[in-house]
Amino acid sequence: MPPSERPFARQTRLVFALHFHQPYGNLDEVFADAMKRCYLRTLDLLLDHPHVATAIHVSGPLLDWAQAHQVELIDKLSKLVARGQVELLGGGYQEPMLAILPDRDAVGQLVRMADRCEALLGARPQGMWLAERVWEPDLARVIAQAGYRYTLLDDSHLRAAGAAEPLGAYYVTDKAGQAVGVFPIDRGLRTRIPYAQIADLMGYLRQQRGRAPTYGDDVEKFGLWPTTERRVWDEAWLERFFTAAKAEQDWLTITTPGRVLADTPSSGAVYIPTISYAEMGSWALPPEASAAYQQLAQRLAVAGFKDESESFLRGGIWQAFLAKYPESRLIYRKMLRVSEAVEQARLRGDDNYQRARDALYQGQCNCAYWHGLFGGLYLQHLRTALMSALLEAEALVQRRDRVTVTQMDHYGDLRDEILFEGPQVNLYVSPARGGSALELDLLPPRYHLTGVLGRRPEAYHEDVPRARVISDEELGNISAHDLVRATEEGLADKLIFDAYPRGAFVDHLLPADATPETFDRDYRPLADLANAAYDIEQVAQDDRGARCLLSCAASGYRLRKSIVVGGAPEITVSYTLTGNREPQEVCFASHVDITLMSPEMEGGRTIEVLEGDPGDLAPGSRTTHRSVTAVRVRAEVLDVDVIFRAEPAAELWRLPIETVSQSERGFERAYQGTALVFVWRGRVGAGATLVPRLSLELSGS
Repeated sequence: MPPSERPFARQTRLVFALHFHQPYGNLDEVFADAMKRCYLRTLDLLLDHPHVATAIHVSGPLLDWAQAHQVELIDKLSKLVARGQVELLGGGYQEPMLAILPDRDAVGQLVRMADRCEALLGARPQGMWLAERVWEPDLARVIAQAGYRYTLLDDSHLRAAGAAEPLGAYYVTDKAGQAVGVFPIDRGLRTRIPYAQIADLMGYLRQQRGRAPTYGDDVEKFGLWPTTERRVWDEAWLERFFTAAKAEQDWLTITTPGRVLADTPSSGAVYIPTISYAEMGSWALPPEASAAYQQLAQRLAVAGFKDESESFLRGGIWQAFLAKYPESRLIYRKMLRVSEAVEQARLRGDDNYQRARDALYQGQCNCAYWHGLFGGLYLQHLRTALMSALLEAEALVQRRDRVTVTQMDHYGDLRDEILFEGPQVNLYVSPARGGSALELDLLPPRYHLTGVLGRRPEAYHEDVPRARVISDEELGNISAHDLVRATEEGLADKLIFDAYPRGAFVDHLLPADATPETFDRDYRPLADLANAAYDIEQVAQDDRGARCLLSCAASGYRLRKSIVVGGAPEITVSYTLTGNREPQEVCFASHVDITLMSPEMEGGRTIEVLEGDPGDLAPGSRTTHRSVTAVRVRAEVLDVDVIFRAEPAAELWRLPIETVSQSERGFERAYQGTALVFVWRGRVGAGATLVPRLSLELSGS
């Protein structure tokens, strides 16, 4: 049939899709605010405009929260589905990054979402929303295996595969013979909705006569992003658009992907490379490479090659975040270990399997694994939620009655870690990373004690000094992607970067005159123990617990480090520091980063020096306590006490850890945790030895 004779040949069929999402572990007040300012308003407007058909994806965390706290969302959405106005989109239930999951979890998350939509909302989705549009060729197989027929990707994905202009309504791709449709999300629509004038948007749609362009984006742009609440609701932008579309129904129809899939042939086969949107490719790169990528893109744009370069100029892939951020890799490797444990529970018919799988899926929510425009990994409560869910899944399928120790490559760095695991604590030690602990978990409260994010350079930090504190009213009509503002003054002074890893029992050999200030801002160790590779001398266990013995020689010094994990529960780390040079005064320190505290000491989070100089206990202060032999950190919200004991008496440096990151609100300061640095001073060299010891006791739940 000639193109002019095909149905809808002179129609613009706008394929409309909206993505509703809040990450697992987000604060109740954030969910409630989003409901009030955005989600319910959007559904109400759709109910008032039945001519607007749309596909809607509501992520699992948001569905769960709504069912528990705001069932109105489910009621309104069900009504829209029942009258055929809304086509449901599925996806991974907990909004995971499918590309990094074992197949069993990727397919399981996708099927779980389809089952949940059918049971809760009355329809089984045939299409799915792909988190952050992170595509890998093998996903076609996974998506089809889960029973879905199509997904939506950016138009740049299709252009990167060489699809000819103008792009068609949808294409087909496959892997191992399993095919899915791909709808290209039109960049011109994404940048205009809701920022352009209605006349400009309608003019753009008129240019698409005879085509079926796709709009698909976060519904949070309808009220939660800066300036959008005023524009979308106070100025009625979205209602005016829907009204304008109704007035042009002779040539404009707003429809769903499923309807187009049903009555329109595909535009052909396409094979899309590993890719996400351009900003993601930049964010995933290390800071220097990210800056170079952005500069190259700008030079090409100035030279007149913007459109051509965007099709083929790509940055890093999403998995690069697992290398860029060790904290992300730690959660990822923990997730894989727990996934295997849950699978073994399924194979043996464990009664707790279903509950453990649910908790595992929660620990796979993508948002805290990476960082770009939104806080993501930089938000402590999101990281904490993921680890707590993974610890819950682990506890459900691995009941331990004693401490065990395993030597294996857990972190995936081709070096063995030493994994102490027991009924009360997990302690994962990395000999290759300064003999420190990557992970210290308190198991009764399901809490990752050392889940602190390190301070490191970001490509956007060069913009922090010029960022101003300005109100939403001063911003005007600006996208969050173009925002350069600060949430408070003086953020440039907070740009401090770590020269050593974060974790537990991180060792430092410092000059005798070391102070908290030089340690934090001008780190110059006598021997860089924190970044050295330690040798494993012994790994053993018995009925009383487990232990390992590590050693390191550097710059004329030798450190032997004994770690014992008992069932009390107690962790004891004993040091013997010697030297083969003339004795000299040194400062030896072992530090533990903890997330139990907060700057405001909310939720009964307190610190108390039990034995020694109490010093300044003001919330979030940078403090030195002298002659400390015991200090207690209390978290009433978790019903847990952690008591540190030092022998002999030590100085305690208490240092808040704060980062500067970007978010949709601009540049902001975030409290990540507190470093407790236990310091012993003395002479070390021929005939002079330091033998300090630091222990940790857990009490409470």
